Amino acid sequence: MDRENRIKWELARDNVVCGCMIAEVRTPAISMILESAGLDFFIIDMEHGSFSHETASDIIVSCRGLNIVPFVRVPGIHRESFQKPLDAGAMGLLVPCIETAEQVEKARDLICYAPAGSRGLSLRRAHSGFGRPDPVVFTSLANSRVMLMVQIETKRGVENIDAVSDVEGIDVLFVGPSDLAHSYGNDAARTEQAIERVVQVGKAKNIVTGIHHSNVPYIAGLIDKGMRFISVNTEVGAIISTFTNMTSAIRSGTTTGK
Repeated sequence: MDRENRIKWELARDNVVCGCMIAEVRTPAISMILESAGLDFFIIDMEHGSFSHETASDIIVSCRGLNIVPFVRVPGIHRESFQKPLDAGAMGLLVPCIETAEQVEKARDLICYAPAGSRGLSLRRAHSGFGRPDPVVFTSLANSRVMLMVQIETKRGVENIDAVSDVEGIDVLFVGPSDLAHSYGNDAARTEQAIERVVQVGKAKNIVTGIHHSNVPYIAGLIDKGMRFISVNTEVGAIISTFTNMTSAIRSGTTTGK
């Protein structure tokens, strides 16, 4: 059977959802680990990460029976990049470096089945539990449940945010703060203005906004401004920061004890 997308439910209720980006860990057990940590979703990074389609599929399939929701950041707007993770059961795609309305239209076409788009139909796959669902019912439900998340991470993307956000079908305007800052010459003030601009446009057009960031006080400020979709770190970042803090505290205590 196909899955509901509880992240859509939560966002429709104006609730904050928290997840992370998976950058390196390839075991399918990562889905259970992250759910045990209390995360609502994760995003497999196939843009910068070296995940194969096979590995990504294994991780996505491992979510069946769990509450955590699997998403994928695709490497670009290409049919194969969209088709394979969706057929594996990904509940949405994060599309990087969106700068124009035309890019969003192409992404929307690839993520949706006809008549809304041109996604290829192959029903007896992991996304259907390898069953034989009614094609009309299944594709209609899939179109209503899948999430299209577009990543705004350049000056040009911010400048075109009105046109980009006017395209129907966007579920999340997602800020990529590192590339955005680089695009603005690491000018902190202009970068913050750009992020606020994305949040303001999202609120005005009733589109959820999100970000990938690990500074909790900063995230709290964005939530106060209306942001609801939060990727709090990568699994690598969480491991490094946690063990760094723990070992530093232990070694400091040992030194003091001497």
